[in-house]
Amino acid sequence: MSISDFNFLPLYRVYNKSTPYTYNMAIPKEILAVRRPSSTVVKQRGDRYVVIKRTSKRKGNRIVPVDLGTVGEIVNGTFVERQVKSDTKKRVDIKDYGEVTLCDKFGKDLIQQLACVWPIEDAKRAYVIALLRAAYGDVKNRDLQLHYQTSFASEYYPGVHLSEHAVSAFLMELGQGYSRICEFMRNRVKDFIGGNIVVDGMLKDYNSKCGSLSEFSRKGSKKGSKDISILYAFDPKSKEPIAARAYAGNILDQTAVRSFVNDFEIKDGMMIVDKGFWNESFLDEVDNTDGLSYLIPLKQNSAFIKNYGMDNPTEHLAGYKDGTILYKKVKMKNGKFLYSFRDPKMAYEQEVGYVEKAEKKVAFSAESYAQKKSTFGLIVFKSKADLDPLDVYLAYAQRWEIETMFYLFKNIIDRDTVNVHNDYRTYATEFINFLSVIITARVKSEIAKKEISKNHSYKQVFKYLSKYKKVRIKEGGDWMDVTMLKYIEEMVLKLDV
Repeated sequence: MSISDFNFLPLYRVYNKSTPYTYNMAIPKEILAVRRPSSTVVKQRGDRYVVIKRTSKRKGNRIVPVDLGTVGEIVNGTFVERQVKSDTKKRVDIKDYGEVTLCDKFGKDLIQQLACVWPIEDAKRAYVIALLRAAYGDVKNRDLQLHYQTSFASEYYPGVHLSEHAVSAFLMELGQGYSRICEFMRNRVKDFIGGNIVVDGMLKDYNSKCGSLSEFSRKGSKKGSKDISILYAFDPKSKEPIAARAYAGNILDQTAVRSFVNDFEIKDGMMIVDKGFWNESFLDEVDNTDGLSYLIPLKQNSAFIKNYGMDNPTEHLAGYKDGTILYKKVKMKNGKFLYSFRDPKMAYEQEVGYVEKAEKKVAFSAESYAQKKSTFGLIVFKSKADLDPLDVYLAYAQRWEIETMFYLFKNIIDRDTVNVHNDYRTYATEFINFLSVIITARVKSEIAKKEISKNHSYKQVFKYLSKYKKVRIKEGGDWMDVTMLKYIEEMVLKLDV
């Protein structure tokens, strides 16, 4: 017979006004006779008789009993097993459904793209973080687990660890393996090969004492805040970003663009860039790359404009929606092409604005006015490609689509400030932000496609969708829709969520 087969009498202490004393209370025989699991003992707790799992261990030359915990109770002459729900605190039976489901509908293919580079568990974690930030905006790392557990993201992708410590360690590892981020970007570039590619940059506030990416840009020195520079490649057709990369805030676009194009192997298509990317040696490299060309506007003081008479376009640009645009196309001596366009309406507005401004400053100069007049409403492009002028004008008009994307980045998903202070985590965070922008851009296009944007802003749509939740009223039961207002149901149906 082992020691666990004995019932050890509990010791109770009773207090009164005099010196305390103790006594043993015997368990009734009829209670001990009740059939219960082996290796257990019975102890009295007030009016209750609890059954405790017991083992023993050797302590020196003695064998002593060790209680392992309560496993049940004797109730009305019967052993009743204790029902333990270890996940009681973790259970969430009402979860956000609308926002996460809409974003996942247009982002889930990213998991396959990520899994081509990272192990599937890392791919899922990166995607889920991006999904939550697309659905909820600027979610801090400390709040990711809460949003995950209380949304359907945890139903779609169970078992993803998103505690603040786990996310911090994950971002560090993700950033340290930077070559994989570059591989992911190169894979995406291949998917968009051959078309127009808009390349542009943006600055974000980033004040860090230990991050080498935190530097004063030209704008930053004026506002008294350091920045990080983010360069984006954008597909104007699908209206989503193709690739992105972070640089120190003091790196100019015209400097960063060379490494951006070379490292991500942008070898085919036409890059549409702004005048801030003018870099003669880089443009020469592109000129010598088969399949890759550029379209870049000249500065107004460029000698090419006067030398080739580009400030006097006289041909009518047929086929454009505004029938007043004039153009001129010239082949340069080096075989490159210049394209100039004048918008008479814009020319009038700029001319009036120039004169009014000069008049207010009492600084009107006839000579300056004569030199400036020919540039009003004028834009001149350079390219190695022999293009139809209408295609050139339409292509540059597409460049403004990237400004919409930057607006999304800064105002809708609220990430115009870097909140991590380590280079590795910054690279990783900007990569996940990039994934979030892809999802957000796709959702925005869908909202526009369904003509919902005519009456509702992007934020309003997500505010409505936040009312769409799923509830489970029985343990292990099916998820059901909560009751919603009719106009929310109509939006849910339109978006097919």
